[in-house]
Amino acid sequence: MPAFLFCVALLISSSEVNVEDPLITSGPVIGRVTPEKAHVWCRVDAADRKVEGILLDSVGKELSRLVQTSSVDTDLTVEFVFEKGIRPGETFRYRIDVDGKPAAFAEDQRLEIPSDGPSEARLIFGSCANKKVVKADGIWRAIRERKPHQLVFLGDTPYIDSTDLEKQRSAHRDFWKYPGLDQLVRSTAVASTWDDHDYGVNDAVGEIRNRHNSRQAFLEYHPLGSMGDGEGGGVYTRFRRGPVEVFLLDTRWYGKTEPSPLDPEKPTLLGKAQWQWLKSGLKESTAPFKIISSGMIFNGSVRKGKPDNWMMYPHERNGLLEYIGEEGISGVMIVTGDIHRCRHLSYPPEEGGGYAIDEWITSPLGNFVIEAANVPHPSLVFDGGEPAVFLSVEAKDLSDDVELWSRLIRSDGTVIHEKHYLASKLRK
Repeated sequence: MPAFLFCVALLISSSEVNVEDPLITSGPVIGRVTPEKAHVWCRVDAADRKVEGILLDSVGKELSRLVQTSSVDTDLTVEFVFEKGIRPGETFRYRIDVDGKPAAFAEDQRLEIPSDGPSEARLIFGSCANKKVVKADGIWRAIRERKPHQLVFLGDTPYIDSTDLEKQRSAHRDFWKYPGLDQLVRSTAVASTWDDHDYGVNDAVGEIRNRHNSRQAFLEYHPLGSMGDGEGGGVYTRFRRGPVEVFLLDTRWYGKTEPSPLDPEKPTLLGKAQWQWLKSGLKESTAPFKIISSGMIFNGSVRKGKPDNWMMYPHERNGLLEYIGEEGISGVMIVTGDIHRCRHLSYPPEEGGGYAIDEWITSPLGNFVIEAANVPHPSLVFDGGEPAVFLSVEAKDLSDDVELWSRLIRSDGTVIHEKHYLASKLRK
């Protein structure tokens, strides 16, 4: 029985690999990429296959080769972590072989390694990609034209609405095959967290039945290295690209599971371990811009009856702003998703941060807008009931400062709202 390779992402170039070879169906996904290492993920269709990841330089010279064996225990997924041969600021190619045959190798199958010096960052944030409404590749093509260094998915990517392990795995497999996304992720790094529909149940937080299945499938299909608090749970993580460090939170796993470390008389949203991780990370970060990001929005202006937002935990929402102000943490922005509207809010200094801290809500990547989410808020700067929208964040070092542009963009490439920031202005 021939082995069919399913590595999340691409249509292989027929000039390099015979696409009629039954070994090949599609290609890999790039996960975490740092100046020191790069994660690449793929899936094959059978157990006990010899799967090799080969790192190549720009002229095709082999730099390193990693070998894994596919297993049903990880749903036939395989992850390679390239370290040997990696050099900051350079671009490499990579190939996947299965049972000794080239199975994923295309001209645009590249690893762009970030520099560890002054540089720039182009990040794309998005949420809410329902298979029923993400049918064309327009949104992914528009993102690809921005030439991002990093994709950041904020959850409901995809919609699953089940904690059944096989349904979770199947949905993740289908998501990485969305037309256009498959091509994008073979050369663009991806970071992800989850929201309610990929966690398991609409609006859910905390203890839901079989939630460990959701986490197992998430870890199998997202090559992000260390996530959450190890075996304890959660999927929070952080990464830095040039002038921007992103703190990608988990606002589902810990909700209402223990007393809040900020007020023991009230339930937590983030949990003690994640709170300590976030506070320590923000304090030690040297990035000019620090983006705190989650699926759940940072305010309470939601459709009637919606219980999952940060203002349901005001002690933690307000406590975060107060911590930023007390510790003099500069350059903070907030990016969220979930509500099927794109919005921009600016929270004034007196809320605790010591300077205006903006929230950008980017939703949906699909074309289903929720009109009932157009709820007034005193800090609201912009509201858009826009289908197929994403947030582009572009930052770069200047001679005497660091700048950042935040832009909400439609799938046709139209910028519908934007703002320019200087790092020197985002401080107490």
